[in-house]
Amino acid sequence: MTVYVRQYIKACEAFGSEGGPEYSTNIQEMQNKREKRNAQWSQPRRFYSLIFQNIRVSLYRGVAEMFHNRRGRWGCFLFNDRLDNTATDQQFAVAEVGQTEFQLSTLSEIDFVMQRTNVDALYRPDPANPGQSLEVVPVVRSNGVIASGWTFDPDRGLAYPPAPMAGGEVLTWSGQFSRWVRFDQDRLPFSIDNRTVEEFVVNGSIDLLQVPPPRDESSTSS
Repeated sequence: MTVYVRQYIKACEAFGSEGGPEYSTNIQEMQNKREKRNAQWSQPRRFYSLIFQNIRVSLYRGVAEMFHNRRGRWGCFLFNDRLDNTATDQQFAVAEVGQTEFQLSTLSEIDFVMQRTNVDALYRPDPANPGQSLEVVPVVRSNGVIASGWTFDPDRGLAYPPAPMAGGEVLTWSGQFSRWVRFDQDRLPFSIDNRTVEEFVVNGSIDLLQVPPPRDESSTSS
């Protein structure tokens, strides 16, 4: 069994689900009330608490199947963050001479201070089968002009130009992306709260935590 699978939970979370980025900061308060702050992480980690309300048992099985397959907190899978899943002309690098590999990222800039957030995985859910993934092919621009011939590692969000860069090119990209996550729980409590004519109706929630991308293809399966 592989640690990473390129699949999504089939059931759709309900309104009221929450999640977002977090950082880790050590803060030491001094006697004069000033603080010494030490940022532990250069990249954020995202957390999600997803609610499933009044879903039929057939949809609950989609949640349970992923939980069993991933053995609770052990294995990793894909998650589509509806608040942050698209890049539109996002600058990801200024190329260096001879560079042949780039990490796709999104960029936040305030008062000329830039923070890049790496992209995990170039996948999106298949509309015809939400539990499956479709590989995304981003559009890369070099100095504002669409650049052809680029290839991508969809499991790690890496981009490769067709030839070494001359240096100084401003590179941007557009496309969709997902994140690698795992369950942040080893129990899956759902309650039976109603029933239709055909089957029970259940409610529950799950917690997910973002994890780094796989290191090599041997740890990932479709």
